[in-house]
Parts: sequence; C-alpha cells; structure tokens
Amino acid sequence: MQLIRKKATDEEIEPVINAIEEQAKALGVEDPKVPSTDALVTSICFVGSKSLSHVLSCIERNKDRLLAIGSASQRARCQIITSVMEYWADQPGIAINIIDKLLNYTILTPLSVLEWALSESMAAGTVLAKSHIFEMISATVGKVTNRMRQIVAARTQPGLYEPQLSVLDETLARERADMQALFQFIEDSIVSVAAGSNDELMERGDGSGDLPEDAIIRQWGRRWLRVFRRKAAVEEAFIIDALANATPVGTTAPVKTEAADGDIKIADADDQ
Repeated sequence: MQLIRKKATDEEIEPVINAIEEQAKALGVEDPKVPSTDALVTSICFVGSKSLSHVLSCIERNKDRLLAIGSASQRARCQIITSVMEYWADQPGIAINIIDKLLNYTILTPLSVLEWALSESMAAGTVLAKSHIFEMISATVGKVTNRMRQIVAARTQPGLYEPQLSVLDETLARERADMQALFQFIEDSIVSVAAGSNDELMERGDGSGDLPEDAIIRQWGRRWLRVFRRKAAVEEAFIIDALANATPVGTTAPVKTEAADGDIKIADADDQ
C-alpha cells in the first residue's frame, strides 16, 4: 500500500509480490498468484478510495502488472473482481464502476466477469437476487452488444470495397460468435437454477427443494432467463435485419428528395 501510494515502479513492487507468493507456496496455497493479487488490488482500492480519479490513476500505473495477472491465471483474474467487490462490499455501486473501468482497460474480459458472478459466486442461485450483480452483468453484456452494433453499422455503410469488407466480415463473425458464447454461458449457468436442479440448491435443507426460499430462487432464475433470452433474440434479430437491408457492395445508398407536390420520392445518387 505504501509503495502504491508513493507511485513506486514495477521493479520496486516486484519483491513484495514475490515475497507474498513465496510465503503462499510455503503454506501450500494452490495458486500463489491469488493472495498476491488480493494484496495488490486491495491496496489499489485503499489508496484510490478518495475518488474515482484516484483509483483510475492507481489502475493506470499498475495496468501492465494487472494485465499480466489476467493472462497468467484464471483464478487470479477472478480474484481481481473478488478483491474489488469485497473492499466495496458496503458500496457495491462503486465496485461495479471500478469493474467497468477494468473492462475498458481490458484487464478483465466480459466472460471473466460472468464467470465470477454466475460460477464462482453463484451460491446456490442466491446471487441472482442481488440487484448490483444484475446491474454488473447487464452492463457487461451491454458493452458487448454495443460493440457488436458498432461493427454492424460499420459493415452496412455504403461504398465499402476490399480490403475493408474482408476485415469487417472477419471482425463481425468473430464478435458475433463471442456475443453468442456470452449469452450461452448465461443460459447454461442459470437454467439449472430456474429448473431447481442446481446441485447446491438441491443440497440445501432436506434436499427436496421445497423450501420457500428455494421457490423464490427458482423464480429469480426464470426472470433472469427471460430477460437475457429476450436480449439475445433482439440482438440476433438486429444483426440479421441490418445485414439483410444493407446497401449492396459498390453501390450508393438511395437519397430521399422532395417532389414538387410535397410527396417523398426515392432517387439514385447519380440523379442528384
């Protein structure tokens, strides 16, 4: 914490991180990067707790290390989210804002946020009743779908030629597959809760799944499924409709002109 406050370099922070990991290994911790990540991110949250600009400054200075953590260990990447959410447990709105910024920096990926919320922290489905978790998932999905719509808008603009078309088509196919995988992950994670067949949910109480709270959890699962199934269908319909109505390659979009009698007519750009 003192090193981060002093704006120390990576070289100065490295020995402390190594010492934490060595101690973790000696204690038999399976992934030593988890406790070192917890120490680093908690310190960033503490030093940056004065304001959003402070925490963003801390993240910026430690961006390379955080990026390396995310690519080196899936558990450590989840620990980044855990540390932020636990530090701001009493003010989850601030935590969600920081998670959003970490997504912007690509320190986290949309899928890693979903994995943390709907796999690591599912807690027999009770997580689905937490409004800030829904806000975080919804905002994360929104980032993905907004990017998808921007790519579709770029692909469907008139006057495109090679090599622009090939690049945009490849990007569109890749991002569309990623978006579909994201929605599928949500579906796979929640469908068992909605059906009452989630392992943790079935192990609660007497295992019958007839507890009043279990019925409420199943209801939350069905609500989540309904929301994100609709969202997935809307986004797919948008893509299909936009591509179907796109201006053919090499042509110019029709231009609306005002006729003498006030009616609207469509004319080719060559006629203007």
